[in-house]
Amino acid sequence: MMRNSKSYRGFTLIETLVSLALLGILLVTLNTFLFSMSELWGGRRDQRLFDQHVRAATRQLSETLAAATFGIGAKGCVIKDVHGSDGAVTPRLTFLLADAGRLADWPEAPLPDVDFSLFAQPDRGLILQWQSRLEIERDANSQHETVLSPFVTSIAYEYFDADLKHWKIEEEPMRDTGGATYLQPARLHLRFARGALKSETSIDLPIRRAGASR
Repeated sequence: MMRNSKSYRGFTLIETLVSLALLGILLVTLNTFLFSMSELWGGRRDQRLFDQHVRAATRQLSETLAAATFGIGAKGCVIKDVHGSDGAVTPRLTFLLADAGRLADWPEAPLPDVDFSLFAQPDRGLILQWQSRLEIERDANSQHETVLSPFVTSIAYEYFDADLKHWKIEEEPMRDTGGATYLQPARLHLRFARGALKSETSIDLPIRRAGASR
């Protein structure tokens, strides 16, 4: 009885060398690609962190304004003249929170019913000035401040022109026809900057209506 036999042929030297050369080219190409992707990803690290901060700060402010507008005891947001810590009177967005939570760093025991006003300074950022209505000697005490973002350079106010059917951005709040009060903007416009990195976002101002709740 005869057995079937199979013959096996090994690689020749030339075939081996060609295979190694192709493998080397593949590894060099893959390494170059990975290095380029790593360099690109690392080079955009500052941009990614900046964008994350912009989103987080915008979301925090939006949630704070919503808390001041909806729920039991909420009165909403309003533009009015406020005395700053430097004594100057400027129009700011103001609101009341029954519980200031993490927005207030109290020197002593936390107090309820905290009045807030929002402003921005290019060298300091987006700031909340606040003081509880229950503070003893309220008028004599300095108001407290909390920095929401050190990268906000200015706040603008967005109004919708119903006649012209378009939005316009005002650097200062607009007054009504008589000039006694300020018109409520539909949005806040925030400008962020950190070196060469810049970004702008808008926040819809929530409107409290009869029966409004969360």
